[in-house]
Amino acid sequence: MSSLDYTASVITPAIITDAELVSCTVPEPAPGEVLWNAATAYVVGQVAIRTTTHRKYKRLIAGTTATPPESDTSDPPIWLDIGATNRWAQFDDKIGTQTSAADVVTTVLTPGSVEGVAILEPKGRTATLTMRARPGGPVVATRTTGLSNSILKSVYDWFFAKRMPKTNVVFTDLPGQWPLCEVEVTVSNPGGTAAVGVLTMGRVAKLGSTSEGAGAGIINWGKVQDDGFGNREFVEGPWSARITLPIVADRADFSNLLRTLAPLRSKPAVYIGSQKSELQSLIGYGVFKDLYVTVPNYALTSMNLEIEGLSNV
Repeated sequence: MSSLDYTASVITPAIITDAELVSCTVPEPAPGEVLWNAATAYVVGQVAIRTTTHRKYKRLIAGTTATPPESDTSDPPIWLDIGATNRWAQFDDKIGTQTSAADVVTTVLTPGSVEGVAILEPKGRTATLTMRARPGGPVVATRTTGLSNSILKSVYDWFFAKRMPKTNVVFTDLPGQWPLCEVEVTVSNPGGTAAVGVLTMGRVAKLGSTSEGAGAGIINWGKVQDDGFGNREFVEGPWSARITLPIVADRADFSNLLRTLAPLRSKPAVYIGSQKSELQSLIGYGVFKDLYVTVPNYALTSMNLEIEGLSNV
């Protein structure tokens, strides 16, 4: 039995396709989205969607074409892929795009065996998860959490401080023995807009205990342009999160850590350094830069994970 409290873990996301998406309260096309039509004479800038690819396409050259946007091989191109549709934005592996609707967004999936679920960049009041042993079967797990992360230190804060939303919600204690399970996730915001940035789920692997020195920051892709005379123009660009997780584990896990993380070298995953509310910035969705596991003494093994998050668009 380990004496360490294994606070760090990783969720390896299941691949979500049309077969795994049972239903979603956001339709496709959603309000404001228009299906592509071969007979339509498009003007430059018009946007059309394709339900076969779940993508949005912007028209670059005016006219009518019988070729679907995703099959366009023209030079110069006629269509530009500008991202996922509203319904599928929660599965597009991007931070900063959201699936949104008035009041509530409910998504039902059959992703296979699931031990962990991550709801990233949610917008609303509450998030609720219900897991069934199989579609329409008995409920085997339920979780509900508020989406406010305000830390109130005084009476003044209670009345006047700006309320801060949770940027990440993770559940890592779900029963994984149900390979045919059905998972329903609801983000609710009565009277407002509910949204989900990234919804991902899969098996959970414990990595070890997060040590002192863990930290979070950003990588800024913006630019500063200088004309040579001291006049500067700041061009705001996208950014991505950066998380450093020093992790200590039992020496017996030395090889398991390598075998667990090596397959994730180029695959986005959810890395969790801590689930404490005040440390939610130690939850990141991205890939690690490199991997080197050491044995500092007879009893322990350690590593320093640096995770680069997916870009915020």
